[in-house]
Amino acid sequence: MKELVHWKVTQLALIACLTLCVATSASAFDGNRKGFILGGGLGLGLTSFTQTVEFMGMSTTSDRENKFAVMTDFKIGYGATEQVLVYYTNKVSWFSLENVYGDNVIIVNGVGGVGMTYFFQPVTPSPYIMGGLGLSTWNAPFEEGSEAWYGFGLAVGAGYEFSRHYSIEVNLTWGEPGKEVGGVKASSNALSLMVTINALAY
Repeated sequence: MKELVHWKVTQLALIACLTLCVATSASAFDGNRKGFILGGGLGLGLTSFTQTVEFMGMSTTSDRENKFAVMTDFKIGYGATEQVLVYYTNKVSWFSLENVYGDNVIIVNGVGGVGMTYFFQPVTPSPYIMGGLGLSTWNAPFEEGSEAWYGFGLAVGAGYEFSRHYSIEVNLTWGEPGKEVGGVKASSNALSLMVTINALAY
């Protein structure tokens, strides 16, 4: 039930952002942050996590693991002013993990939801801060029969727009996605540090 509520909130946030984007499409990509925005980022980082299994009142938590990862960032939304942006964001960590059978699989761990950025200056160059909350996920998307885990997630960060449309950004994301099957609940407590180079069209 909790996962469903988080998923519905994320869907509503995305719909709201898309509605704002369509309403302002006439002024899109005019070089001003105010209006429609669309961006993405790519970089490197570190994901640190533990995994917990709960069954019949008993709980077991693994040792903490740290994995170097490729980081991606996506955002689409609306600039309310030249300094305040509101958008849907999806910050994802991609890394390799050995499963119980000894095979290496690609894990996708991310936080997607509503984000907000505040620029300290109305024009470039400018430092900025950001924050977001929504749905955290844990999945092995390239494995047959794999099902995603869901939970609450948060993201905070800061960056510097060094040239119009281009920035470097540091983010910290946290989430606790999980899934319960047949009375057994498994969850991951994951924290990621990511550094990305971003491009933002406005």
